[in-house]
Amino acid sequence: MLRGIKINSVSAREFLFFLLFTTIIAGLIKLSKTYKTQFEVAIEVVDVPIDRTVQELTPSYVKVSAEGSGFSLLTNAIEEPTLKVSFTELQSVESHMYEYTVTARSLSQKEVVDNEGAVLAIVPPQIRIAVDSVASKRIPVQSNVAVSYKTGYGAKSKLRIEPDSITIVGPATSITSIKEVFTIGKELMEVDKKIAQEVALSTQELPQDVRLSQTAVNVVQDVAKYTEGKIVVPITILNDLDTQVKILPKTAEVSYIVELENFDKITPSDFLVTCDYENASDNDAYLPLKIAKAPATVKVARLINKQVKFIVIN
Repeated sequence: MLRGIKINSVSAREFLFFLLFTTIIAGLIKLSKTYKTQFEVAIEVVDVPIDRTVQELTPSYVKVSAEGSGFSLLTNAIEEPTLKVSFTELQSVESHMYEYTVTARSLSQKEVVDNEGAVLAIVPPQIRIAVDSVASKRIPVQSNVAVSYKTGYGAKSKLRIEPDSITIVGPATSITSIKEVFTIGKELMEVDKKIAQEVALSTQELPQDVRLSQTAVNVVQDVAKYTEGKIVVPITILNDLDTQVKILPKTAEVSYIVELENFDKITPSDFLVTCDYENASDNDAYLPLKIAKAPATVKVARLINKQVKFIVIN
Protein backbone atom coordinates (compact mmCIF):
# COMPACT_ATOMS: atom_id res chain seq x y z
CA MET A 1 0.00 0.00 0.00
CA LEU A 2 2.94 2.38 0.67
CA ARG A 3 4.81 1.60 -2.54
CA GLY A 4 3.44 4.66 -4.24
CA ILE A 5 4.60 7.08 -1.52
CA LYS A 6 7.94 8.77 -2.18
CA ILE A 7 9.87 10.70 0.48
CA ASN A 8 11.90 13.67 -0.71
CA SER A 9 15.33 13.40 0.99
CA VAL A 10 15.78 17.17 0.96
CA SER A 11 12.43 17.73 2.69
CA ALA A 12 13.31 15.07 5.28
CA ARG A 13 16.60 16.77 6.13
CA GLU A 14 14.85 20.14 6.43
CA PHE A 15 12.26 18.64 8.75
CA LEU A 16 14.90 17.06 11.01
CA PHE A 17 16.88 20.32 11.09
CA PHE A 18 13.88 22.40 12.15
CA LEU A 19 12.87 19.74 14.71
CA LEU A 20 16.36 19.86 16.25
CA PHE A 21 16.44 23.66 16.08
CA THR A 22 13.09 24.08 17.83
CA THR A 23 14.11 21.54 20.49
CA ILE A 24 17.32 23.50 21.23
CA ILE A 25 15.41 26.80 21.36
CA ALA A 26 12.86 25.29 23.74
CA GLY A 27 15.67 23.99 25.95
CA LEU A 28 17.43 27.37 26.05
CA ILE A 29 14.17 29.11 26.94
CA LYS A 30 13.61 26.60 29.74
CA LEU A 31 17.16 27.07 31.07
CA SER A 32 16.78 30.85 31.05
CA LYS A 33 13.85 30.70 33.48
CA THR A 34 14.34 31.14 37.22
CA TYR A 35 14.29 28.06 39.44
CA LYS A 36 14.66 27.15 43.08
CA THR A 37 16.68 24.08 43.92
CA GLN A 38 18.47 22.31 46.76
CA PHE A 39 21.75 20.43 46.55
CA GLU A 40 24.45 19.10 48.85
CA VAL A 41 27.95 20.61 49.13
CA ALA A 42 30.71 18.37 50.52
CA ILE A 43 33.24 20.02 52.89
CA GLU A 44 36.97 19.29 52.55
CA VAL A 45 39.75 20.80 54.69
CA VAL A 46 42.95 21.41 52.71
CA ASP A 47 46.43 22.81 53.44
CA VAL A 48 46.53 20.90 56.74
CA PRO A 49 49.94 21.33 58.50
CA ILE A 50 52.15 18.26 58.40
CA ASP A 51 51.91 17.80 62.19
CA ARG A 52 48.09 17.90 62.29
CA THR A 53 45.38 15.56 61.08
CA VAL A 54 41.65 16.14 60.60
CA GLN A 55 39.81 13.55 62.64
CA GLU A 56 36.18 14.39 61.95
CA LEU A 57 33.90 16.97 60.30
CA THR A 58 30.43 17.46 61.78
CA PRO A 59 28.64 17.46 59.43
CA SER A 60 30.76 16.57 56.39
CA TYR A 61 28.37 18.35 54.02
CA VAL A 62 25.75 21.12 54.03
CA LYS A 63 22.48 21.50 52.15
CA VAL A 64 22.25 24.64 50.06
CA SER A 65 19.00 26.14 48.80
CA ALA A 66 19.56 28.41 45.83
CA GLU A 67 17.62 30.38 43.26
CA GLY A 68 18.80 31.22 39.77
CA SER A 69 18.50 30.54 36.10
CA GLY A 70 18.75 27.03 34.77
CA PHE A 71 22.13 27.98 33.34
CA SER A 72 23.55 29.00 36.72
CA LEU A 73 22.22 25.89 38.48
CA LEU A 74 23.07 23.39 35.76
CA THR A 75 26.58 22.53 37.06
CA ASN A 76 25.33 21.78 40.58
CA ALA A 77 22.61 19.57 39.13
CA ILE A 78 25.15 17.49 37.19
CA GLU A 79 27.66 16.77 39.96
CA GLU A 80 27.96 17.27 43.71
CA PRO A 81 30.18 20.31 44.39
CA THR A 82 32.92 20.42 47.04
CA LEU A 83 33.80 23.40 49.22
CA LYS A 84 37.55 23.30 49.89
CA VAL A 85 38.38 25.13 53.11
CA SER A 86 41.97 26.03 53.95
CA PHE A 87 43.14 25.09 57.45
CA THR A 88 44.08 28.74 58.00
CA GLU A 89 40.41 29.70 57.60
CA LEU A 90 39.32 27.59 60.56
CA GLN A 91 38.45 29.27 63.85
CA SER A 92 39.83 27.62 67.00
CA VAL A 93 37.10 27.28 69.64
CA GLU A 94 38.69 24.87 72.12
CA SER A 95 41.49 22.32 72.39
CA HIS A 96 41.60 20.25 69.20
CA MET A 97 38.30 21.71 68.03
CA TYR A 98 37.73 24.23 65.24
CA GLU A 99 34.74 25.77 63.49
CA TYR A 100 34.00 27.10 60.03
CA THR A 101 30.93 29.05 58.97
CA VAL A 102 29.71 28.42 55.44
CA THR A 103 28.36 31.62 53.88
CA ALA A 104 26.91 32.59 50.54
CA ARG A 105 30.03 34.68 49.98
CA SER A 106 32.40 31.77 50.58
CA LEU A 107 30.38 29.54 48.25
CA SER A 108 30.56 32.22 45.57
CA GLN A 109 34.26 33.09 46.08
CA LYS A 110 35.27 29.45 45.85
CA GLU A 111 33.09 29.05 42.75
CA VAL A 112 30.89 26.41 44.36
CA VAL A 113 27.82 28.43 43.39
CA ASP A 114 27.59 30.51 40.21
CA ASN A 115 27.76 34.26 40.84
CA GLU A 116 24.48 34.69 38.98
CA GLY A 117 22.65 32.47 41.42
CA ALA A 118 21.31 33.54 44.82
CA VAL A 119 21.87 31.41 47.94
CA LEU A 120 18.63 31.30 49.97
CA ALA A 121 19.69 29.07 52.86
CA ILE A 122 22.56 26.93 54.14
CA VAL A 123 21.78 24.11 56.56
CA PRO A 124 23.63 23.84 58.85
CA PRO A 125 25.78 26.94 58.32
CA GLN A 126 28.43 25.94 60.87
CA ILE A 127 30.88 23.03 60.60
CA ARG A 128 32.80 21.66 63.58
CA ILE A 129 36.17 20.14 62.80
CA ALA A 130 38.08 17.90 65.20
CA VAL A 131 41.84 18.24 64.67
CA ASP A 132 44.52 16.30 66.50
CA SER A 133 48.32 16.41 66.70
CA VAL A 134 50.32 13.48 65.40
CA ALA A 135 53.76 12.00 66.04
CA SER A 136 56.57 12.70 63.61
CA LYS A 137 60.16 11.70 62.92
CA ARG A 138 62.89 12.17 60.34
CA ILE A 139 63.88 9.15 58.23
CA PRO A 140 66.49 8.75 55.45
CA VAL A 141 65.57 8.43 51.79
CA GLN A 142 67.16 5.55 49.90
CA SER A 143 67.62 5.51 46.13
CA ASN A 144 66.05 2.84 43.98
CA VAL A 145 67.45 4.40 40.80
CA ALA A 146 69.70 2.41 38.46
CA VAL A 147 72.03 4.29 36.10
CA SER A 148 73.82 3.06 32.99
CA TYR A 149 76.15 5.39 31.13
CA LYS A 150 76.84 6.00 27.49
CA THR A 151 80.13 4.49 26.29
CA GLY A 152 83.01 6.69 27.42
CA TYR A 153 81.03 8.33 30.21
CA GLY A 154 80.81 7.62 33.91
CA ALA A 155 79.97 8.98 37.34
CA LYS A 156 82.06 11.88 38.57
CA SER A 157 80.41 11.80 42.01
CA LYS A 158 78.16 9.54 44.03
CA LEU A 159 74.45 9.52 43.30
CA ARG A 160 72.92 12.01 45.75
CA ILE A 161 69.39 12.32 47.09
CA GLU A 162 68.28 15.88 47.81
CA PRO A 163 67.00 16.09 50.45
CA ASP A 164 68.47 12.91 51.87
CA SER A 165 65.77 12.63 54.55
CA ILE A 166 62.12 13.55 55.01
CA THR A 167 59.63 13.89 57.85
CA ILE A 168 56.86 11.34 58.27
CA VAL A 169 53.84 11.93 60.49
CA GLY A 170 51.11 9.70 61.78
CA PRO A 171 50.05 7.70 64.83
CA ALA A 172 53.05 6.70 66.93
CA THR A 173 52.17 3.02 66.52
CA SER A 174 52.33 3.38 62.74
CA ILE A 175 55.61 5.27 62.36
CA THR A 176 57.72 3.54 65.05
CA SER A 177 58.78 0.66 62.81
CA ILE A 178 59.46 2.80 59.71
CA LYS A 179 63.23 3.24 59.37
CA GLU A 180 63.56 4.53 55.79
CA VAL A 181 61.66 5.30 52.63
CA PHE A 182 62.67 4.44 49.07
CA THR A 183 62.24 6.20 45.76
CA ILE A 184 60.20 4.41 43.13
CA GLY A 185 62.18 2.10 40.87
CA LYS A 186 63.63 4.03 37.95
CA GLU A 187 66.24 3.21 35.31
CA LEU A 188 68.27 5.91 33.57
CA MET A 189 69.83 4.70 30.32
CA GLU A 190 72.65 6.03 28.09
CA VAL A 191 73.47 8.88 30.48
CA ASP A 192 76.03 11.36 29.13
CA LYS A 193 75.37 14.50 31.16
CA LYS A 194 74.67 15.59 34.72
CA ILE A 195 71.71 13.84 36.32
CA ALA A 196 69.17 16.15 37.94
CA GLN A 197 65.75 14.52 38.02
CA GLU A 198 62.76 14.52 40.32
CA VAL A 199 61.79 11.03 41.43
CA ALA A 200 58.64 10.14 43.35
CA LEU A 201 58.80 8.37 46.69
CA SER A 202 57.28 4.91 46.99
CA THR A 203 54.41 4.77 49.48
CA GLN A 204 53.14 1.26 48.73
CA GLU A 205 54.73 -0.23 51.84
CA LEU A 206 53.62 2.59 54.18
CA PRO A 207 50.46 2.50 56.32
CA GLN A 208 47.60 4.58 54.92
CA ASP A 209 47.51 6.82 57.99
CA VAL A 210 51.14 7.94 57.51
CA ARG A 211 51.86 11.16 55.62
CA LEU A 212 55.11 12.40 54.10
CA SER A 213 56.47 15.95 54.28
CA GLN A 214 57.03 15.65 50.51
CA THR A 215 56.17 13.08 47.87
CA ALA A 216 59.27 13.40 45.65
CA VAL A 217 63.01 14.09 45.91
CA ASN A 218 65.74 15.08 43.48
CA VAL A 219 68.32 12.58 42.24
CA VAL A 220 71.60 14.33 41.40
CA GLN A 221 74.94 13.10 40.03
CA ASP A 222 77.83 14.73 38.17
CA VAL A 223 78.73 12.86 34.99
CA ALA A 224 81.89 13.27 32.89
CA LYS A 225 83.55 11.86 29.79
CA TYR A 226 86.42 9.49 30.63
CA THR A 227 89.36 8.05 28.73
CA GLU A 228 91.98 5.37 29.43
CA GLY A 229 95.68 6.06 29.74
CA LYS A 230 98.88 4.13 30.51
CA ILE A 231 101.95 5.41 32.28
CA VAL A 232 105.32 3.98 33.41
CA VAL A 233 106.10 4.55 37.09
CA PRO A 234 109.35 3.85 39.07
CA ILE A 235 109.02 1.10 41.69
CA THR A 236 109.94 1.97 45.28
CA ILE A 237 111.33 -0.85 47.47
CA LEU A 238 110.26 -0.83 51.10
CA ASN A 239 112.04 -2.35 54.15
CA ASP A 240 115.40 -3.18 52.53
CA LEU A 241 117.49 -1.23 55.05
CA ASP A 242 120.02 -3.96 55.88
CA THR A 243 119.94 -5.74 52.55
CA GLN A 244 120.74 -4.70 49.04
CA VAL A 245 117.84 -5.78 46.86
CA LYS A 246 117.72 -5.44 43.13
CA ILE A 247 114.45 -5.69 41.24
CA LEU A 248 113.80 -6.44 37.59
CA PRO A 249 112.27 -4.44 36.03
CA LYS A 250 112.64 -1.20 37.96
CA THR A 251 109.44 0.31 36.61
CA ALA A 252 105.81 -0.74 36.44
CA GLU A 253 103.17 0.10 33.87
CA VAL A 254 99.95 1.50 35.30
CA SER A 255 96.66 1.63 33.39
CA TYR A 256 94.19 4.23 34.57
CA ILE A 257 90.87 5.86 33.72
CA VAL A 258 90.64 9.61 34.09
CA GLU A 259 88.31 12.41 33.14
CA LEU A 260 89.14 13.57 29.62
CA GLU A 261 89.82 17.16 30.68
CA ASN A 262 92.45 15.96 33.20
CA PHE A 263 94.22 13.49 30.90
CA ASP A 264 97.14 15.80 30.05
CA LYS A 265 97.70 16.66 33.72
CA ILE A 266 98.70 13.12 34.78
CA THR A 267 102.44 12.52 35.37
CA PRO A 268 104.47 9.53 36.73
CA SER A 269 105.16 11.44 39.97
CA ASP A 270 101.42 11.39 40.70
CA PHE A 271 101.67 7.64 41.33
CA LEU A 272 103.59 5.61 43.89
CA VAL A 273 104.13 1.92 43.13
CA THR A 274 105.81 -0.14 45.87
CA CYS A 275 107.03 -3.62 46.67
CA ASP A 276 107.76 -4.63 50.25
CA TYR A 277 110.83 -6.77 50.99
CA GLU A 278 109.14 -8.00 54.18
CA ASN A 279 106.88 -10.03 51.87
CA ALA A 280 109.88 -11.87 50.39
CA SER A 281 109.96 -15.65 50.58
CA ASP A 282 112.87 -18.08 50.18
CA ASN A 283 110.66 -20.19 47.94
CA ASP A 284 109.66 -17.35 45.64
CA ALA A 285 111.80 -14.87 43.72
CA TYR A 286 108.96 -12.38 43.19
CA LEU A 287 107.52 -9.52 45.23
CA PRO A 288 103.90 -8.35 44.80
CA LEU A 289 103.43 -4.79 43.55
CA LYS A 290 100.99 -2.29 45.00
CA ILE A 291 99.73 1.10 43.91
CA ALA A 292 100.27 3.05 47.14
CA LYS A 293 99.24 6.40 45.72
CA ALA A 294 97.22 7.64 42.77
CA PRO A 295 95.88 11.09 41.82
CA ALA A 296 92.46 12.01 43.18
CA THR A 297 91.35 12.75 39.61
CA VAL A 298 91.93 9.13 38.55
CA LYS A 299 88.76 7.03 38.67
CA VAL A 300 90.38 3.58 38.38
CA ALA A 301 94.07 2.55 38.43
CA ARG A 302 95.50 -0.95 38.00
CA LEU A 303 98.88 -2.56 37.45
CA ILE A 304 99.59 -4.26 34.13
CA ASN A 305 102.02 -6.63 35.93
CA LYS A 306 101.19 -7.59 39.50
CA GLN A 307 104.68 -8.62 40.67
CA VAL A 308 108.39 -7.97 40.15
CA LYS A 309 111.44 -10.28 40.31
CA PHE A 310 113.98 -9.52 43.00
CA ILE A 311 117.61 -10.46 43.63
CA VAL A 312 119.50 -10.13 46.93
CA ILE A 313 123.01 -8.86 46.23
CA ASN A 314 124.43 -9.44 49.73
